[in-house]
Amino acid sequence: MTQRAQAATGTGGLPDHLRRPVRGMRDWLPPQFYALRRMEELLSRVAESFGYRRVETPVVEHFEVLARRAGREIVGEIYYFKDRAGRELGLRFDMTVPIARAISYNLTIPRPVRWYYFSRVYRYDEPQHGRYREFHQFGVELVGSSSPRADAEVLGVLAESLRAVGVPDFVVRINDRKMVDKMLESMGVREYREAIYRALDKKHKLPREDVVKIMTSSGVEPSKAEAIYDAAVEMPLQEAVESIIKRAGAELYNFYCKLLKYLDSASGLDKFVFDMSIVRGLDYYTGMVFEVFAGNYKLAIGGGGRYDSLLELYSGISMPALGFALGVERLMEALGVQGIEKPPDYYIYIFDDGAYSLAAAIARRMRASGSDVVIELGDKTLREALEYALRLGVRYMVIIGRRELERGVVRVKDLGKREEVERPVTEFLGKEA
Repeated sequence: MTQRAQAATGTGGLPDHLRRPVRGMRDWLPPQFYALRRMEELLSRVAESFGYRRVETPVVEHFEVLARRAGREIVGEIYYFKDRAGRELGLRFDMTVPIARAISYNLTIPRPVRWYYFSRVYRYDEPQHGRYREFHQFGVELVGSSSPRADAEVLGVLAESLRAVGVPDFVVRINDRKMVDKMLESMGVREYREAIYRALDKKHKLPREDVVKIMTSSGVEPSKAEAIYDAAVEMPLQEAVESIIKRAGAELYNFYCKLLKYLDSASGLDKFVFDMSIVRGLDYYTGMVFEVFAGNYKLAIGGGGRYDSLLELYSGISMPALGFALGVERLMEALGVQGIEKPPDYYIYIFDDGAYSLAAAIARRMRASGSDVVIELGDKTLREALEYALRLGVRYMVIIGRRELERGVVRVKDLGKREEVERPVTEFLGKEA
């Protein structure tokens, strides 16, 4: 029988590659899932405290929505398919685009809009360390303000989020695409912008010669490619404002002077540096862009920036916007978070069905009080149940036998301290007793 026939009839075991997750994706078993949920709780609390409210969008979007201003590399990574009606669809590759699309037909929402998310996104990329095809993003979007206070606020939420989850040593590398574009125009290489951006985006990942080659292979003169590489410098943000940014024109200079003042008040400047190699891989960015690095972890754990033209593509109405997203899996790897054990609080063992109604009543009462309670299903001996409870990490085992029933008590084993005491049933049943 063929594999397809076996699948259709339900006969035969699955081969190993079908029992594992689809390539680039992962199963979230309880320890890993509870660690993920803990991250969600901590990060969501930060966003909420700044007045951001949570949103969710469909995983599936129209392909045209996703492809607009995404950039050639990202478009090539979109999970693309047609539905049975022939519509061209794709899985969302980030949350900024779906949120922009959602706001485009909810134009009566008061602006500025402050939304955040903790969602799964998808990219058909080559799986490797820190890179999955299905992964989680936490981020915020602030839509409707061009004020540098908005930029300071978003950067402040980012810094506070990293502190909340315990990232001890992080740096946010900031640049501005407007400034890079001015440099390319002055060098007469504006027509090679896409290739140069693609090369600069690889500066922290590839050797110098490889980055230069990306530019020269697209037509940039070798001397200019070398000059562009050398111009992509790193320095303290304050120093950059008074040198590089000041030379880029009064408008940018005034914007960043104000941003520095607001950011210093909101979050402090010690975690922010200027890095002219940061351009981001998405074409919808229009101004300030940034990436986040944590300690010795080699990959960026997040990034963001301004995308002042994106919403106009969908709504026809100009709306300045900016935001950031953290890759949650990378964040957890950088922190060394492997998993969190979350065993049930109580495991109730009964010797026969005569005690089941009492066990159910006790469990119901304890669950109503906030405890997690498991009742033995009748498959295990007491010894087997004890071993099972220890493997689960349960703290307390409640034992109800015939003698306990007759005396109106239960035995409670503290599996952490290896102690056992008797307690009256009424202690567990309260008003139900």
